[in-house]
Amino acid sequence: MWTRLAHIILRNRLMLIIFVGLVTLFMGYKAQDIEWAYDFQNIVPDTDDDMAYFTEFKEMFGEDNNVFVLAMRDSSVYELENFRNFYYLVRELDKLEAVDGILGLPNLQLLVKNTDERRFEFDPLFKDIPQSQQELDSLLGVARDQRFYSGQLINPENGATAIVIDVNAEIMNSERREKSLGDLLHIASEFEKVSGVDLKYAGLPYVRLINITKLKDELILFLMLSVLITGLILFLFFRSLKAVIFPLIIIGVIVIWVLGTTAMLGYDITLLTGLIPPIVVVIGIPNSVYMLNKYHQEYLHHGDKMLALSRIIRKIGIVTFITNCTTAVGFFVLITTQIQMLVEFGIVAGINIMATFIVSIILIPAIFSYAAPPSPRHLKHLKFRMLDWMLNALDLAVTKYRMMVFVIAGVVIAVSAIGMSRVKAISFMVDDIPAKSRLRKDMAFLEENFGGVMP
Repeated sequence: MWTRLAHIILRNRLMLIIFVGLVTLFMGYKAQDIEWAYDFQNIVPDTDDDMAYFTEFKEMFGEDNNVFVLAMRDSSVYELENFRNFYYLVRELDKLEAVDGILGLPNLQLLVKNTDERRFEFDPLFKDIPQSQQELDSLLGVARDQRFYSGQLINPENGATAIVIDVNAEIMNSERREKSLGDLLHIASEFEKVSGVDLKYAGLPYVRLINITKLKDELILFLMLSVLITGLILFLFFRSLKAVIFPLIIIGVIVIWVLGTTAMLGYDITLLTGLIPPIVVVIGIPNSVYMLNKYHQEYLHHGDKMLALSRIIRKIGIVTFITNCTTAVGFFVLITTQIQMLVEFGIVAGINIMATFIVSIILIPAIFSYAAPPSPRHLKHLKFRMLDWMLNALDLAVTKYRMMVFVIAGVVIAVSAIGMSRVKAISFMVDDIPAKSRLRKDMAFLEENFGGVMP
Protein backbone atom coordinates (compact mmCIF):
# COMPACT_ATOMS: atom_id res chain seq x y z
CA MET A 1 0.00 0.00 0.00
CA TRP A 2 2.66 2.51 1.04
CA THR A 3 4.81 1.60 -1.98
CA ARG A 4 1.88 2.32 -4.27
CA LEU A 5 1.15 5.55 -2.43
CA ALA A 6 4.78 6.63 -2.89
CA HIS A 7 4.51 6.05 -6.65
CA ILE A 8 1.23 7.97 -6.86
CA ILE A 9 2.59 10.98 -4.93
CA LEU A 10 5.87 11.23 -6.85
CA ARG A 11 4.27 10.59 -10.24
CA ASN A 12 1.55 13.23 -9.69
CA ARG A 13 3.53 15.59 -7.47
CA LEU A 14 2.88 18.76 -9.50
CA MET A 15 -0.85 18.12 -9.63
CA LEU A 16 -0.92 17.43 -5.90
CA ILE A 17 1.01 20.64 -5.11
CA ILE A 18 -1.52 22.61 -7.17
CA PHE A 19 -4.40 20.81 -5.43
CA VAL A 20 -3.05 21.65 -1.96
CA GLY A 21 -2.51 25.25 -3.10
CA LEU A 22 -6.12 25.56 -4.34
CA VAL A 23 -7.50 24.08 -1.12
CA THR A 24 -5.35 26.52 0.86
CA LEU A 25 -6.68 29.46 -1.15
CA PHE A 26 -10.24 28.29 -0.53
CA MET A 27 -9.58 27.88 3.19
CA GLY A 28 -7.99 31.32 3.31
CA TYR A 29 -11.08 32.77 1.64
CA LYS A 30 -13.38 31.07 4.17
CA ALA A 31 -11.14 32.18 7.06
CA GLN A 32 -12.18 35.79 6.36
CA ASP A 33 -15.58 34.97 7.89
CA ILE A 34 -14.16 33.76 11.20
CA GLU A 35 -15.17 35.58 14.37
CA TRP A 36 -13.98 35.66 17.96
CA ALA A 37 -16.22 34.24 20.68
CA TYR A 38 -17.49 36.88 23.09
CA ASP A 39 -19.90 34.72 25.11
CA PHE A 40 -17.99 32.42 27.48
CA GLN A 41 -21.06 30.71 28.98
CA ASN A 42 -20.82 27.77 26.56
CA ILE A 43 -18.22 26.14 28.79
CA VAL A 44 -21.16 24.88 30.87
CA PRO A 45 -23.64 22.48 29.19
CA ASP A 46 -27.27 23.61 28.99
CA THR A 47 -28.35 20.36 30.68
CA ASP A 48 -26.40 21.19 33.84
CA ASP A 49 -28.77 21.77 36.80
CA ASP A 50 -27.07 24.99 37.89
CA MET A 51 -27.04 26.30 34.32
CA ALA A 52 -30.75 25.51 33.91
CA TYR A 53 -31.50 27.34 37.16
CA PHE A 54 -29.34 30.28 36.08
CA THR A 55 -31.15 30.49 32.72
CA GLU A 56 -34.53 30.46 34.47
CA PHE A 57 -33.35 33.16 36.87
CA LYS A 58 -32.18 35.39 33.99
CA GLU A 59 -35.50 35.05 32.18
CA MET A 60 -37.35 36.16 35.30
CA PHE A 61 -35.06 38.85 36.73
CA GLY A 62 -32.58 39.72 33.96
CA GLU A 63 -28.81 39.77 34.49
CA ASP A 64 -26.00 42.17 35.33
CA ASN A 65 -23.47 40.72 32.89
CA ASN A 66 -23.69 43.83 30.73
CA VAL A 67 -23.00 46.54 33.30
CA PHE A 68 -20.04 48.80 32.56
CA VAL A 69 -18.88 51.06 35.38
CA LEU A 70 -16.82 54.24 35.36
CA ALA A 71 -15.73 55.57 38.73
CA MET A 72 -13.68 58.44 40.11
CA ARG A 73 -12.49 59.90 43.39
CA ASP A 74 -11.55 63.52 42.75
CA SER A 75 -12.95 66.52 44.61
CA SER A 76 -12.51 68.73 41.52
CA VAL A 77 -15.49 66.99 39.91
CA TYR A 78 -17.71 68.81 42.41
CA GLU A 79 -16.46 72.18 41.21
CA LEU A 80 -18.73 73.94 38.73
CA GLU A 81 -16.47 73.79 35.65
CA ASN A 82 -15.57 70.13 36.03
CA PHE A 83 -19.14 69.22 36.93
CA ARG A 84 -20.17 70.64 33.56
CA ASN A 85 -17.68 68.26 31.93
CA PHE A 86 -19.11 65.45 34.08
CA TYR A 87 -22.61 66.36 32.94
CA TYR A 88 -21.59 66.33 29.27
CA LEU A 89 -19.80 63.00 29.75
CA VAL A 90 -22.98 61.30 30.94
CA ARG A 91 -25.04 62.92 28.19
CA GLU A 92 -22.63 61.87 25.41
CA LEU A 93 -22.38 58.32 26.73
CA ASP A 94 -26.17 58.06 26.78
CA LYS A 95 -26.25 58.84 23.03
CA LEU A 96 -24.22 55.75 22.10
CA GLU A 97 -26.04 52.94 20.30
CA ALA A 98 -24.59 50.33 22.63
CA VAL A 99 -25.91 52.10 25.76
CA ASP A 100 -29.39 50.99 26.86
CA GLY A 101 -29.34 53.04 30.04
CA ILE A 102 -27.02 55.09 32.21
CA LEU A 103 -27.09 56.32 35.79
CA GLY A 104 -24.66 58.79 37.29
CA LEU A 105 -24.68 61.80 39.55
CA PRO A 106 -25.56 64.29 36.72
CA ASN A 107 -28.75 62.35 35.82
CA LEU A 108 -29.57 61.11 39.31
CA GLN A 109 -33.23 60.29 39.79
CA LEU A 110 -35.08 61.16 43.01
CA LEU A 111 -37.84 58.88 44.22
CA VAL A 112 -40.83 61.16 44.94
CA LYS A 113 -44.29 60.34 46.23
CA ASN A 114 -47.33 61.13 44.09
CA THR A 115 -50.08 61.34 46.72
CA ASP A 116 -52.84 61.97 44.19
CA GLU A 117 -52.17 58.78 42.20
CA ARG A 118 -50.80 56.90 45.24
CA ARG A 119 -47.53 55.83 43.65
CA PHE A 120 -43.83 56.66 43.50
CA GLU A 121 -42.27 58.49 40.55
CA PHE A 122 -38.77 59.42 39.42
CA ASP A 123 -37.77 63.05 39.21
CA PRO A 124 -34.31 64.16 37.90
CA LEU A 125 -32.23 65.98 40.49
CA PHE A 126 -30.27 68.02 37.91
CA LYS A 127 -32.89 69.27 35.46
CA ASP A 128 -30.17 71.38 33.83
CA ILE A 129 -26.54 72.30 34.40
CA PRO A 130 -26.21 74.36 37.63
CA GLN A 131 -25.35 77.98 36.93
CA SER A 132 -23.41 78.68 40.11
CA GLN A 133 -21.27 76.85 42.64
CA GLN A 134 -23.82 77.61 45.34
CA GLU A 135 -26.62 75.99 43.35
CA LEU A 136 -24.40 72.98 42.62
CA ASP A 137 -23.45 72.57 46.30
CA SER A 138 -27.12 72.69 47.27
CA LEU A 139 -28.07 69.97 44.79
CA LEU A 140 -25.07 67.84 45.79
CA GLY A 141 -26.28 68.04 49.39
CA VAL A 142 -29.63 66.63 48.29
CA ALA A 143 -27.82 63.86 46.37
CA ARG A 144 -25.82 62.86 49.46
CA ASP A 145 -29.05 62.59 51.47
CA GLN A 146 -30.42 59.93 49.10
CA ARG A 147 -29.76 56.82 51.14
CA PHE A 148 -30.89 54.65 48.23
CA TYR A 149 -27.71 55.56 46.28
CA SER A 150 -25.35 55.68 49.26
CA GLY A 151 -22.54 53.18 48.87
CA GLN A 152 -23.82 52.21 45.43
CA LEU A 153 -23.43 55.34 43.32
CA ILE A 154 -21.90 57.71 45.85
CA ASN A 155 -19.43 56.88 48.61
CA PRO A 156 -20.40 59.16 51.52
CA GLU A 157 -17.05 58.73 53.26
CA ASN A 158 -14.66 59.99 50.58
CA GLY A 159 -16.85 61.44 47.83
CA ALA A 160 -16.07 58.77 45.22
CA THR A 161 -18.78 58.49 42.60
CA ALA A 162 -19.62 56.04 39.84
CA ILE A 163 -21.40 55.97 36.50
CA VAL A 164 -23.31 52.74 35.89
CA ILE A 165 -23.86 51.98 32.20
CA ASP A 166 -26.22 49.26 30.97
CA VAL A 167 -24.81 48.18 27.61
CA ASN A 168 -26.77 46.32 24.94
CA ALA A 169 -26.45 42.54 25.38
CA GLU A 170 -26.81 41.78 21.67
CA ILE A 171 -23.99 44.17 20.74
CA MET A 172 -21.79 42.90 23.58
CA ASN A 173 -22.08 39.33 22.25
CA SER A 174 -21.19 40.26 18.67
CA GLU A 175 -18.17 41.52 16.74
CA ARG A 176 -19.52 45.07 17.17
CA ARG A 177 -18.44 44.90 20.80
CA GLU A 178 -14.93 46.26 20.21
CA LYS A 179 -16.06 49.28 18.19
CA SER A 180 -18.89 50.10 20.59
CA LEU A 181 -16.73 49.84 23.69
CA GLY A 182 -13.99 51.70 21.83
CA ASP A 183 -16.39 54.61 21.28
CA LEU A 184 -17.33 54.54 24.97
CA LEU A 185 -13.70 54.50 26.09
CA HIS A 186 -12.85 57.32 23.65
CA ILE A 187 -15.51 59.58 25.16
CA ALA A 188 -14.31 58.70 28.65
CA SER A 189 -10.68 59.44 27.74
CA GLU A 190 -11.68 62.83 26.30
CA PHE A 191 -13.33 63.64 29.62
CA GLU A 192 -10.10 62.69 31.41
CA LYS A 193 -8.09 65.03 29.16
CA VAL A 194 -10.45 67.99 29.60
CA SER A 195 -11.11 67.59 33.33
CA GLY A 196 -7.86 66.07 34.56
CA VAL A 197 -9.90 63.48 36.48
CA ASP A 198 -8.57 59.92 36.56
CA LEU A 199 -11.35 57.45 35.68
CA LYS A 200 -11.50 53.84 36.83
CA TYR A 201 -12.95 51.22 34.47
CA ALA A 202 -14.64 47.99 35.52
CA GLY A 203 -17.54 45.68 34.76
CA LEU A 204 -17.87 42.38 32.92
CA PRO A 205 -18.03 43.93 29.40
CA TYR A 206 -14.72 45.70 30.04
CA VAL A 207 -13.18 42.51 31.47
CA ARG A 208 -14.28 40.59 28.37
CA LEU A 209 -12.84 43.29 26.08
CA ILE A 210 -9.48 43.14 27.86
CA ASN A 211 -9.50 39.33 27.81
CA ILE A 212 -10.33 39.12 24.10
CA THR A 213 -7.73 41.75 23.21
CA LYS A 214 -5.05 39.97 25.24
CA LEU A 215 -6.16 36.61 23.84
CA LYS A 216 -5.75 37.83 20.25
CA ASP A 217 -2.38 39.44 20.90
CA GLU A 218 -0.93 36.57 22.92
CA LEU A 219 -2.13 33.79 20.59
CA ILE A 220 -0.53 35.58 17.65
CA LEU A 221 2.64 36.10 19.72
CA PHE A 222 2.59 32.45 20.81
CA LEU A 223 2.22 31.28 17.20
CA MET A 224 5.03 33.55 15.99
CA LEU A 225 7.37 32.45 18.79
CA SER A 226 6.62 28.76 18.19
CA VAL A 227 7.35 29.17 14.47
CA LEU A 228 10.52 31.19 15.14
CA ILE A 229 11.90 28.76 17.72
CA THR A 230 11.12 25.64 15.68
CA GLY A 231 12.62 27.29 12.59
CA LEU A 232 15.80 28.09 14.51
CA ILE A 233 16.05 24.51 15.83
CA LEU A 234 15.53 23.12 12.32
CA PHE A 235 18.30 25.33 10.96
CA LEU A 236 20.73 24.40 13.73
CA PHE A 237 19.99 20.72 13.18
CA PHE A 238 19.89 20.48 9.37
CA ARG A 239 22.10 23.51 8.49
CA SER A 240 19.88 24.17 5.46
CA LEU A 241 17.45 26.97 4.66
CA LYS A 242 15.38 24.56 2.58
CA ALA A 243 14.93 22.34 5.62
CA VAL A 244 13.57 25.38 7.47
CA ILE A 245 11.48 27.16 4.84
CA PHE A 246 9.55 24.21 3.41
CA PRO A 247 8.43 22.72 6.76
CA LEU A 248 7.33 26.21 7.84
CA ILE A 249 5.39 26.58 4.58
CA ILE A 250 3.59 23.34 5.45
CA ILE A 251 2.81 24.71 8.91
CA GLY A 252 1.51 27.92 7.35
CA VAL A 253 -0.76 25.89 5.06
CA ILE A 254 -2.19 23.96 8.01
CA VAL A 255 -2.74 27.12 10.07
CA ILE A 256 -4.82 28.51 7.19
CA TRP A 257 -6.69 25.20 7.04
CA VAL A 258 -7.41 25.44 10.78
CA LEU A 259 -8.96 28.89 10.39
CA GLY A 260 -10.86 27.84 7.28
CA THR A 261 -12.20 24.69 8.94
CA THR A 262 -13.30 26.67 11.99
CA ALA A 263 -15.17 29.14 9.79
CA MET A 264 -16.76 26.43 7.62
CA LEU A 265 -18.07 24.61 10.69
CA GLY A 266 -19.60 27.85 11.94
CA TYR A 267 -17.45 28.00 15.07
CA ASP A 268 -15.94 31.10 16.64
CA ILE A 269 -12.38 31.36 17.91
CA THR A 270 -12.40 30.57 21.61
CA LEU A 271 -9.63 30.31 24.16
CA LEU A 272 -9.25 26.62 23.18
CA THR A 273 -9.62 26.73 19.38
CA GLY A 274 -7.19 29.64 19.35
CA LEU A 275 -4.54 27.24 20.67
CA ILE A 276 -4.86 24.86 17.72
CA PRO A 277 -2.40 26.71 15.39
CA PRO A 278 0.46 26.44 17.93
CA ILE A 279 -0.53 22.80 18.54
CA VAL A 280 -0.30 22.20 14.79
CA VAL A 281 3.22 23.65 14.83
CA VAL A 282 4.20 21.22 17.60
CA ILE A 283 2.70 18.24 15.74
CA GLY A 284 3.58 19.24 12.18
CA ILE A 285 7.26 19.95 12.72
CA PRO A 286 8.06 16.39 13.95
CA ASN A 287 6.45 15.04 10.76
CA SER A 288 8.87 17.14 8.72
CA VAL A 289 11.83 16.18 10.93
CA TYR A 290 11.08 12.45 10.60
CA MET A 291 10.81 12.68 6.83
CA LEU A 292 13.79 14.97 6.24
CA ASN A 293 16.03 12.93 8.51
CA LYS A 294 15.07 9.71 6.72
CA TYR A 295 15.55 11.42 3.35
CA HIS A 296 19.08 12.44 4.33
CA GLN A 297 19.87 8.97 5.68
CA GLU A 298 18.69 7.28 2.48
CA TYR A 299 20.49 9.77 0.24
CA LEU A 300 23.73 9.33 2.19
CA HIS A 301 23.34 5.56 1.80
CA HIS A 302 22.86 5.30 -1.98
CA GLY A 303 22.89 8.84 -3.48
CA ASP A 304 19.59 8.45 -5.41
CA LYS A 305 17.30 11.39 -4.62
CA MET A 306 14.04 9.97 -6.02
CA LEU A 307 14.61 6.58 -4.40
CA ALA A 308 15.27 8.32 -1.09
CA LEU A 309 12.02 10.32 -1.40
CA SER A 310 10.12 7.17 -2.27
CA ARG A 311 11.45 5.39 0.79
CA ILE A 312 10.50 8.13 3.21
CA ILE A 313 6.87 7.67 2.14
CA ARG A 314 7.11 3.89 2.42
CA LYS A 315 9.00 3.73 5.72
CA ILE A 316 8.12 6.96 7.55
CA GLY A 317 4.61 7.35 6.16
CA ILE A 318 3.21 4.60 8.36
CA VAL A 319 5.00 6.03 11.43
CA THR A 320 3.66 9.56 10.98
CA PHE A 321 0.20 8.20 10.12
CA ILE A 322 0.01 6.22 13.36
CA THR A 323 1.30 9.09 15.53
CA ASN A 324 -1.01 11.65 13.90
CA CYS A 325 -3.97 9.28 13.92
CA THR A 326 -3.66 8.41 17.62
CA THR A 327 -3.26 12.10 18.47
CA ALA A 328 -6.31 13.01 16.39
CA VAL A 329 -8.38 10.27 18.06
CA GLY A 330 -7.36 11.69 21.43
CA PHE A 331 -8.82 15.05 20.41
CA PHE A 332 -11.90 13.50 18.79
CA VAL A 333 -12.74 11.88 22.15
CA LEU A 334 -13.61 15.39 23.40
CA ILE A 335 -16.71 15.20 21.18
CA THR A 336 -18.26 12.91 23.81
CA THR A 337 -18.29 15.72 26.40
CA GLN A 338 -21.31 17.96 26.93
CA ILE A 339 -19.25 21.14 26.92
CA GLN A 340 -19.65 22.87 23.58
CA MET A 341 -16.28 24.62 23.73
CA LEU A 342 -14.50 21.28 24.19
CA VAL A 343 -16.55 19.64 21.42
CA GLU A 344 -15.57 22.37 18.94
CA PHE A 345 -11.94 22.16 20.03
CA GLY A 346 -11.89 18.37 19.59
CA ILE A 347 -13.47 18.45 16.13
CA VAL A 348 -11.28 21.21 14.70
CA ALA A 349 -8.07 19.83 16.26
CA GLY A 350 -8.77 16.23 15.20
CA ILE A 351 -9.57 17.14 11.59
CA ASN A 352 -6.53 19.35 11.15
CA ILE A 353 -4.08 16.99 12.80
CA MET A 354 -5.02 14.39 10.18
CA ALA A 355 -4.79 17.15 7.55
CA THR A 356 -1.25 17.81 8.84
CA PHE A 357 -0.31 14.24 7.99
CA ILE A 358 -1.85 14.49 4.50
CA VAL A 359 -0.15 17.78 3.68
CA SER A 360 3.21 16.59 5.05
CA ILE A 361 3.19 13.27 3.18
CA ILE A 362 2.37 15.12 -0.05
CA LEU A 363 4.42 18.31 0.11
CA ILE A 364 7.71 17.11 1.67
CA PRO A 365 8.49 14.52 -1.06
CA ALA A 366 6.91 16.64 -3.81
CA ILE A 367 8.78 19.86 -3.02
CA PHE A 368 12.16 18.20 -2.38
CA SER A 369 11.85 16.27 -5.64
CA TYR A 370 12.25 19.62 -7.43
CA ALA A 371 15.00 20.87 -5.09
CA ALA A 372 18.70 20.09 -5.43
CA PRO A 373 19.89 17.02 -3.48
CA PRO A 374 21.41 17.66 -0.03
CA SER A 375 25.10 18.57 0.05
CA PRO A 376 27.65 16.99 2.44
CA ARG A 377 27.26 20.04 4.73
CA HIS A 378 23.54 19.31 5.09
CA LEU A 379 24.25 15.71 6.09
CA LYS A 380 26.56 16.52 9.01
CA HIS A 381 23.69 16.22 11.49
CA LEU A 382 23.63 12.46 10.83
CA LYS A 383 26.97 12.28 12.65
CA PHE A 384 26.13 14.58 15.54
CA ARG A 385 28.45 13.40 18.34
CA MET A 386 26.58 14.92 21.25
CA LEU A 387 23.29 13.38 20.09
CA ASP A 388 24.99 10.01 19.56
CA TRP A 389 26.41 10.21 23.08
CA MET A 390 22.98 10.98 24.57
CA LEU A 391 21.32 8.11 22.70
CA ASN A 392 24.07 5.70 23.73
CA ALA A 393 23.67 6.81 27.36
CA LEU A 394 19.92 6.17 27.21
CA ASP A 395 20.53 2.79 25.59
CA LEU A 396 22.96 1.89 28.38
CA ALA A 397 20.51 2.99 31.07
CA VAL A 398 17.69 0.91 29.58
CA THR A 399 19.74 -2.26 29.09
CA LYS A 400 22.00 -2.27 32.18
CA TYR A 401 20.23 -0.12 34.78
CA ARG A 402 16.61 -1.12 34.35
CA MET A 403 15.88 -1.23 38.08
CA MET A 404 17.18 2.31 38.54
CA VAL A 405 14.96 3.48 35.65
CA PHE A 406 11.92 1.90 37.35
CA VAL A 407 12.79 3.47 40.72
CA ILE A 408 13.24 6.95 39.24
CA ALA A 409 9.99 6.59 37.26
CA GLY A 410 8.18 5.48 40.42
CA VAL A 411 9.48 8.49 42.38
CA VAL A 412 8.40 10.87 39.63
CA ILE A 413 4.93 9.28 39.52
CA ALA A 414 4.60 9.49 43.32
CA VAL A 415 5.62 13.16 43.39
CA SER A 416 3.23 13.89 40.51
CA ALA A 417 0.37 12.13 42.33
CA ILE A 418 0.99 14.29 45.40
CA GLY A 419 0.96 17.36 43.19
CA MET A 420 -2.31 16.27 41.54
CA SER A 421 -3.96 15.91 44.97
CA ARG A 422 -3.16 19.56 45.67
CA VAL A 423 -4.73 20.95 42.50
CA LYS A 424 -7.56 23.38 43.28
CA ALA A 425 -10.31 24.59 40.96
CA ILE A 426 -10.81 28.36 41.08
CA SER A 427 -13.31 30.56 39.29
CA PHE A 428 -11.92 34.08 39.53
CA MET A 429 -12.79 35.68 36.21
CA VAL A 430 -9.73 37.93 36.14
CA ASP A 431 -7.26 35.52 37.73
CA ASP A 432 -5.24 35.35 34.51
CA ILE A 433 -4.89 39.14 34.37
CA PRO A 434 -1.61 40.40 35.93
CA ALA A 435 -2.07 41.75 39.48
CA LYS A 436 -0.24 44.96 38.53
CA SER A 437 -2.44 45.63 35.49
CA ARG A 438 -4.71 48.67 35.37
CA LEU A 439 -7.79 46.43 35.19
CA ARG A 440 -7.03 44.70 38.50
CA LYS A 441 -6.22 48.02 40.18
CA ASP A 442 -9.43 49.63 38.90
CA MET A 443 -11.49 46.66 40.07
CA ALA A 444 -9.84 46.89 43.48
CA PHE A 445 -10.88 50.57 43.58
CA LEU A 446 -14.50 49.62 42.86
CA GLU A 447 -14.41 46.89 45.51
CA GLU A 448 -12.99 49.29 48.08
CA ASN A 449 -15.42 52.12 47.39
CA PHE A 450 -18.60 50.46 46.10
CA GLY A 451 -18.40 46.80 47.09
CA GLY A 452 -17.34 45.59 43.62
CA VAL A 453 -19.12 45.26 40.30
CA MET A 454 -18.53 41.67 39.17
CA PRO A 455 -21.68 39.49 39.09
